[in-house]
Amino acid sequence: MRHTRSEALGTRALIATGVGLLAVISFLLVMSSRTGHEPFDDAQGRLYRIESLNLQLDAALFFSMFEIQMDFDRITELMERLRAATGEFARAAPQGAGSELETALERRLGFIEDYKSAQSVLRNSRAIAAQMFEELRALVSPTERNEREALFALERAYLDFAGRRDPFSAAKVEEAFAAARTMRALTEIDQWPVLEAHVRTLMDYNQRMGPIMLGLYAVPFQDIIRDESSRLTAQLARTSEQAGRYRTALFAVALLLLGVATALVVKLRQYLQMIRGANDELESRVAKRTEELAAANSALVAEMAERENVESQLRLAQKLEAIGQLAAGVAHEINTPVQYAIHNVSFVADVWQDLAPLLDDYERAASGAALDPERARRTWAATAAARLRTEVPAALGQASTGLEQISKIVLAINNFSHPGSEKLAPADLNRAIENTVTVASNEWKYVAEVELRLERSLPAVPCDLSSLNQVILNLVVNAAQAIAAAPRRRSPGRIRIATRRLADEAEIVVEDDGPGVPAEIRHRIFDPFFTTKDVGKGTGQGLAIAHRIVNRQHGGTLTVDQGELGGARFVIRLPLHRVDETEAPARELLAAASA
Repeated sequence: MRHTRSEALGTRALIATGVGLLAVISFLLVMSSRTGHEPFDDAQGRLYRIESLNLQLDAALFFSMFEIQMDFDRITELMERLRAATGEFARAAPQGAGSELETALERRLGFIEDYKSAQSVLRNSRAIAAQMFEELRALVSPTERNEREALFALERAYLDFAGRRDPFSAAKVEEAFAAARTMRALTEIDQWPVLEAHVRTLMDYNQRMGPIMLGLYAVPFQDIIRDESSRLTAQLARTSEQAGRYRTALFAVALLLLGVATALVVKLRQYLQMIRGANDELESRVAKRTEELAAANSALVAEMAERENVESQLRLAQKLEAIGQLAAGVAHEINTPVQYAIHNVSFVADVWQDLAPLLDDYERAASGAALDPERARRTWAATAAARLRTEVPAALGQASTGLEQISKIVLAINNFSHPGSEKLAPADLNRAIENTVTVASNEWKYVAEVELRLERSLPAVPCDLSSLNQVILNLVVNAAQAIAAAPRRRSPGRIRIATRRLADEAEIVVEDDGPGVPAEIRHRIFDPFFTTKDVGKGTGQGLAIAHRIVNRQHGGTLTVDQGELGGARFVIRLPLHRVDETEAPARELLAAASA
């Protein structure tokens, strides 16, 4: 035993070592796969794109500065593309590279925005100044030669400055302004202050644009791009070196794992030999146990058959008990129309005897004998033949009605007591309910009124009709007995029976306006031998058998709660599809085990 235990410990150690080595190999594989060139190549390509966009932006600024091509939309587009490309680089670059580049770009783009604003002001002031010169020339009278010459000298100095933008041309503009201010006829025109303000704006252009351009080209954006490229190259070299170390370690660990696997294969062969011996012993034990289980299963099947037989006999006994209880009432129901028919038939027989003399006279007349008119009148008066036209047809009709009622009761009894079958077959639930209500009429007609709300479009339901008749009879009789046991009242009670279709189920509801079932005992109402009736008046089997018939035999449900009428409401729900008979033994086995 000690030798076996030490071998087991050694095997476990080998397995643990192998698992650990597999984990190390997985880690090394993951780390070596993270050192590829793809991220760095992608980042380098993004840097080239940023540099290209930056050069295009510099060219657009140069063209606009010297008024070769004033396209601010192009400048704005390049700024947005450069900002987007730098943002993508910062997000995709390895180990957070690109933050310095983003900061420098935002500074550079800020100066470009200032440049665009200054250029816009310059263009606006130039246009307004030209318009003011034109309006002033139109407003100065041709007779005012000095004022026109002064205005012409100012416009010439302004145009010279706009082309040269140097201190000498700026001084010429100041001299022209000084000469023009001495002429009140010119300076008092409304357009003069507007002209002077915009010319001053143009003269201040160099002072404003100088700091903007110095700040724009002071940002080392291109240098940062080169630094980022150098940093990526150095990082790629370090990563490649680290990947080499990971691959070397991976090779060494793989060799070690191969050795551990070889040792485990040797151990496995030893265990396989042990397992073969244990398997032979296990097979012999399984065979013996199988024989024991077969014997136990045979005993269980016999017990289940016995339980099923006892339950079938119990249902039959309960049904016979119900039929016995209804026998007196049914006999009374049949006796009344029988007496009615006998009375009317006797009346017809008496009338027929009175017709005998009249028939004799007709016979003599038919044979050719002489007929005494006086005697014929007396015979007609004695027979009261007028009754033949009124009372005799009425009597025959009443007798026929009584016989039809007897036929209906006998048919209902025949349908109700029809022997059941273990197999479920489609049946008309509405007709079954009507027959059961007719059979049980003597139980309810003196205490309640029955209201039928039957859905005529209800399809045929797979069921054992005989067992289901027994369930409905139990519920109707229980409802009548509950109403009869309630405190006396002037109006008769109410029993309502309804059917309807619910998706894949058929529903039967039987409710009354009796005292109902208290909530605290509803969970026990279907237990065998549980009853709320007085001692000697109930066995406690009716609802228990009904529950087993609905739930176990038909795969449905039988529940109880409080109904709209205020009393008990029993709800039966039956599946509209046929229950698979192969499931029945398993279901019954579970039910028997739970019982």
